[in-house]
Amino acid sequence: MDAILARANSWPMYCIAIVIVCGVLMQAFLFLHKAWKHGREIGMDEKVMKKAAVSSAAFTVVPAIGILIGVLALAPALGVPVPWIRLSVLGALHYESSTANNLAKGLGIGELPSSSLTPGDFASIVLGMTVTILSGLLFTLFFFKRYQKKILQKTKSDPKASDILLSSMFIGMIAAYLGDAVSYLRTVQVSGQTRTPNILPLIAFGTAMAAMALFQYLIQKKHVKWLENYALSFSMLAGMTCAVLGQFVFSGMSTFL
Repeated sequence: MDAILARANSWPMYCIAIVIVCGVLMQAFLFLHKAWKHGREIGMDEKVMKKAAVSSAAFTVVPAIGILIGVLALAPALGVPVPWIRLSVLGALHYESSTANNLAKGLGIGELPSSSLTPGDFASIVLGMTVTILSGLLFTLFFFKRYQKKILQKTKSDPKASDILLSSMFIGMIAAYLGDAVSYLRTVQVSGQTRTPNILPLIAFGTAMAAMALFQYLIQKKHVKWLENYALSFSMLAGMTCAVLGQFVFSGMSTFL
């Protein structure tokens, strides 16, 4: 495991990550330059454009905290460069962490980080996290216009059906995460080792859900509109914080007992 992490955190891997992240930053600055230039061409007030640029930059700070947490959470298992690349280009903490763990379970090495991880397992997990995400990009490139056209047609003809379709998709995703959290409540054998029941994933899930419900109430009922861009990140942070505190509490109780 230590030898794998040493290679995962080697300078060649960091160089690859830096090149990719710099490419993403260059793309962002290119779009900013083009947007600013076009704003001048159509006669927009520079004060308005500056305000939009500053507010957009501010709105990226809190979501970036979630990305940083994701890198730190995956680093003990996969090193820093790979999670950094994935979460800087196209990805999210709740997707990448579950993908890595599901791939590890499929390989029979249990939860990450795992002492049973081999170089082949590491390569398989990295390929699963990087190559498979290309399916979404390819779909967007070749089929999104057709898909979007059908969705818009369905929305115009039957608005309720489109709402039900999108709501069902999100409910299904939430149910999958809830099922995964509940699965930790039972004792299972993973790679020849016994995994004892763990209530912390369910606590984190419940805390994040309660936090999101609170934020939605503040947004919709109290008209705290600035929370719209931060609700998801704040909810994730609340769930993670509660899980970390719970870990300290349970560890202290077990030591005391």
